[in-house]
Formats: sequence, structure tokens, C-alpha cells
Amino acid sequence: MSGVRYGISSELGELETWVHRLEGWGGIYNSGREFFEATSPLENFKSTRYLELALEFSVDSSVRRSTEHLNRIRNEENGVRATTYRNTIEREGQKIQTSIEDKCDKILKENGFIENGYDIEWNKIKSVESKHIDEQSVEESALSLNISEYKISDYELPENTVNVSIDEVCVKRQTETRPKSENDHQHKRVDNTIIHVENDQGRYILNGSSIVGTLKLLIGFLVQNGLMWQQVVIFADGARKIHDAVHEMLGYAKVKIILDWYHLEKKSREALSMGVKGSKIRNEIMGQITPLLWRGDVEGAIGLLRSIEGQKVKEPEKIAELVEYYERIRGYVPCYALRERLGLRNSSNRGEKANDLIVSKRQKHNGMSWSDDGSTAFASVSAASFNGELLNWVHRRDISFNLLHFSA
Repeated sequence: MSGVRYGISSELGELETWVHRLEGWGGIYNSGREFFEATSPLENFKSTRYLELALEFSVDSSVRRSTEHLNRIRNEENGVRATTYRNTIEREGQKIQTSIEDKCDKILKENGFIENGYDIEWNKIKSVESKHIDEQSVEESALSLNISEYKISDYELPENTVNVSIDEVCVKRQTETRPKSENDHQHKRVDNTIIHVENDQGRYILNGSSIVGTLKLLIGFLVQNGLMWQQVVIFADGARKIHDAVHEMLGYAKVKIILDWYHLEKKSREALSMGVKGSKIRNEIMGQITPLLWRGDVEGAIGLLRSIEGQKVKEPEKIAELVEYYERIRGYVPCYALRERLGLRNSSNRGEKANDLIVSKRQKHNGMSWSDDGSTAFASVSAASFNGELLNWVHRRDISFNLLHFSA
């Protein structure tokens, strides 16, 4: 029998014990694998309470400050090192994300989706009657706003609706290798996609390194929570790749896209700032175009742009680009005025706030840079914390993948 030291990182500090290896006629018994959890030769076992502290600290604090907090709590002057701590969080985040993706794949397979999760067998889709705000309420609101053209079916019933906000965020990429030539280069940014899901019962945040991958998680989440067959309203900016991915992957569901009002107004102002001569002319045109867009009159906005007098234009191509943009997104521009009057959402700000909570707040400080896996892993830990999943993960190694109810 031989014995070796077995390190344990715990909430009490760094501990050591002995593990033993016994060889005999009955085979080999190693208490480092059979009794304790197996670790690599230079790695300490992490207790559940230690992991609770480590993961929670990583959500709001830098690696350096997190290690300082851990070592102070455990009264360890030379305890866990920053590099070791970072590796621990990245590994846990990767395991969390893998667990979610595996659960999503299982859900999709059990519910008739093909292996890649982008399509669904049509005979599995439940036929659900569309529900919208009652006709009298829409008519009265439209009358008060002097709006004569509208469709009752455009105004979803809140209690039968899932609101989904999609946002992308980029953080500075860590330079991992030196390019071999001037023509070789790495992307300067690491992409993350954040999806905020909410209905009148609760909410949940999904994250991933790509739009397609995160939309796949959204499909699995909607199916898991019995929400796929409700009205799904997706709020996003004007990014073509988001719109295209939604149509490709959710074309069979009851989904509509609404262009976030803030982004529409911002895009218009920025284009006009470059396209016309001076802020006075820009403000004059914005004063005319904003009410048209607010009422969903994209055709009127396009007509206004085309009628701008030549002597007011600085860069005609910028005006042409804005016209092209309006033509492309016209199907996603509702009557914002009527939606607001009916108490319906016009904004993807919940998605942007989720983005700030999950990625930007933690990863966009000066001097920070991230690898692809590291950025997604830290975001996965933050999302698990926001979703109330961390204790479930640490103690059961499981992610419930269920709505976090508002009463929780």
C-alpha cells in the first residue's frame, strides 16, 4: 500500500489528507478515485461551499479581487492564486454550458426535432388558436390616436405571450498567438449572444457564443417550459443576421419580430447626421420623420427621405442607405404609438440590461481581454447566478432550465 497527499480547497482554507493505492489479487483500489473525487496530479479538490463562494464572486468581481475575497474569508495569506481561480471558473462555466446544451439536445430529440435542432416534424406542432387583445380595446385606443388602419391580430394578449429580447455584445479578444505574417490576423473581438426570455410568470437568460447556437437553446427552453406554442414576440435591433436566423430556425412557430424603437430612432439620427448638412437640417428632418415611424408609417418615412431638397444633402449615398434600411425592416416596424397605448412592449431594453449583467459589467473593463472559451464560460456562470441555478449546479451538478418565477 502506498499513500500520496490529496489537496482540498475548502471554505475553511487549503487542507491536505492522504489517499492510498492498494494493489492485490483483487485488482487495484485507489481511494483518490473510489472515495474522493479524482483530480489531476497538481489540482486540489474543490468543496461545494468553496465553489459557491468562488462562482458567486466571479459574477461581479475581477479575478484579482475575487481571489482576495476568498483568501480573506478563509484567512489564507497565500491561498488560491489568481490563475488557479480563473481556471476553476472557466472550467465550471464550460461544464454549465455543456450541461445546458446537452439538456437542450435531449429535449429537442424527445419532441421530434431533427438532430441539428433547426427544424421540427410538422405533425408534432400543436394547433393553438391565436389570442389577441380584445377588439373593443384596440378600437378605442386607435380612435384616441386618430389611427384608422390597424389589424386586431397584431396586438398580442400579454398573458399568452412570451417576450424574447436578443442582443449581441463583443469584448476584446485575448491575443493567443503571434501572426506568422502580416496577412494572418485574429478577430479583435469575442462575440456573445444574450437572449432574455420573459412572460407574465417569470424570466430566464440564455447565453452562447453565436446567434444560431443561442437560438437553438431558446427553442429547447420554450419546449421545456411549454411556451413554444404561445405567441412569441422577439425584440431586436436591425441586424440582418438576427432576423435571418430567427426566420430560419423559428419559421414554423408563432413568432413575430419587432424592431426596437430606440435602435430605429438612433439609426435614423446617425444616418441623417452623415447624410445632410448640419445639425439644424438633421433635427428638422428628424422632427418630421420620427412621428411617421412612431405610427409605423415606413412608406411615409421613405417618401420624406426621397423628397429632401438637394441643397440640404451632404452625402446622398447615406440617404439612399437609410431608404434601403427602411425597406428591409418595414415588416418589423409596428405602430409603436398604438402598442404603447395598449400597454405592450416596444423595446429590447431587457435584453440589453441582461447583456450588461451577464457580459459587459464583468468583461468590458479597461485592460481586460478574453479568449472565446473564457468569455462564454464566465458569461455562463453569470447567467446561472441570475437564473437562480448556481446552488442547483454546485450541489446537484444540474441546471433546471426552467423559468425563474417572479415570486422566487
